[in-house]
Amino acid sequence: MAYMQIGDMKLQYDEKVVDIEKISQIIEFNQYLFADYKGKTISIGLPVSSDNNEVYISDFDKFFDDSLRVLLQDKNVTASLNNHDLLPSLYIQLLVKKAIQNGDVFVMLNNNISDDVLWFMIACKFFDYRTQFNELSCFLKYRNDSEYILDWLKETQRFTTYNYILEVTSDYLRKCDSSFFDNIDEIVSKINEESIAFALSLPNELKYDLPTVSLENFEKIFFGFLDDIRAPEQWKNLYTQLKNENRILFEESIDGLDYSAVFEDVDEIRKIRVTNDGTIKCFVSFVHEFIHYVSLQGNIPPFSLFEFPSIYYESVAANYLIKIGYDENIIKEVIRDRNQNNLDIYQSLSTFLTDLCRYNKKGLITKEDKIETFKKTMKIIYEGKKNLAEICEETGEPIDDLEFLTTPNYNYEELIDKDCDENITRFIKNGVLILNGYQYLTDIHLANSILEKQDGDNTLDKMIFVTEHLEDFNIEKVIHYFGIDNTFAPKTRILKQ
Repeated sequence: MAYMQIGDMKLQYDEKVVDIEKISQIIEFNQYLFADYKGKTISIGLPVSSDNNEVYISDFDKFFDDSLRVLLQDKNVTASLNNHDLLPSLYIQLLVKKAIQNGDVFVMLNNNISDDVLWFMIACKFFDYRTQFNELSCFLKYRNDSEYILDWLKETQRFTTYNYILEVTSDYLRKCDSSFFDNIDEIVSKINEESIAFALSLPNELKYDLPTVSLENFEKIFFGFLDDIRAPEQWKNLYTQLKNENRILFEESIDGLDYSAVFEDVDEIRKIRVTNDGTIKCFVSFVHEFIHYVSLQGNIPPFSLFEFPSIYYESVAANYLIKIGYDENIIKEVIRDRNQNNLDIYQSLSTFLTDLCRYNKKGLITKEDKIETFKKTMKIIYEGKKNLAEICEETGEPIDDLEFLTTPNYNYEELIDKDCDENITRFIKNGVLILNGYQYLTDIHLANSILEKQDGDNTLDKMIFVTEHLEDFNIEKVIHYFGIDNTFAPKTRILKQ
């Protein structure tokens, strides 16, 4: 006689049972079928005794099938199997498990269903348990062709799952950031304009060597900047306090990327990290993060306005550098690089936000909807490039890039499927934080609208107030406060959702 432990059950068997490894694996795969026997001993190939804590099985396959039939007659189980949202939720749970198995430690969604129950539910939807019982039983025992079933689930549930994600995200925005939700259509129109303008931009723009700046001169420039923007004395005092308490960390980037941020260190003290490449770019980065620090002195501000003061002041900081003698072209390059970083952040959101707009207005998204939108975008980009090439030809500066006017031969179905899969994967890892980056959409345009209005000292005073009381504002309040009513009015309607 031998024993092995499987979950909460003990398996007792005659050592002459040749297929005990197969039986133990089947039990491991389907522990939900043996839920009534937790804490008991399952005895296989042994004489029956009077011990009420032992369950004797003479024909394991028959015992398995009989238990499965009983489970499939349970009203709660059949009700769950008939749930309209079952398959997309199963698909999401399967992706959660695969992400965890692949080593993704930051998976936001709950892993709240056991493997055995998950595969049981999936198999019951893949096989018709009323007419394909034998096939269902065989799969549950051995899990053969699980990749084939996973592919089936992916292909059949891609858009159902995607629409489920859009619904969850839409509900979150409606409840937690209604200001952004109410303006999302206009904001997405703006991002389409920005994206298409970027696609139409000419390559190989002239690059400049950025001037270096010492930390001593950096501080002198920063205090001059604070004076120029009429900053209150407490901002200067805050900088001095941060400096004296070593809460401003200048770090060299080892991979060329900018890791500047306001963060809580391991000692739970809030600090400013600035990636320092030794050039004037460091000054603009520091201004951005310092303004974050100021706005975080109170309560946490609304997410859709989180970047607003920082983006505004980094532009003002760039203008200040020009004012004190730095080459205008060089400073424009610094800002262009930072704007490019912002554009890269929210370009990754553009298709998801476009689909979210359409979902809010017309309901469920189909593959045909996404293909149509993509084709329209490509047509607009091609026509814009063609017009730009004609203008350059007329001015005697023809475009030498032969690929500029080339229209790629896209496989639209593959592109759309890939886009959906990537958005679903991002949602698996981040939950509603899939939207992280949308604050750049709102805040770049709010900042630019205020800068374009050029209301002098009045604007500077108002921006100081907003920065120090950001938690009291939302998008509509900012628009009203600065009188920038046309901030999100598109110049032209690039894409109709």
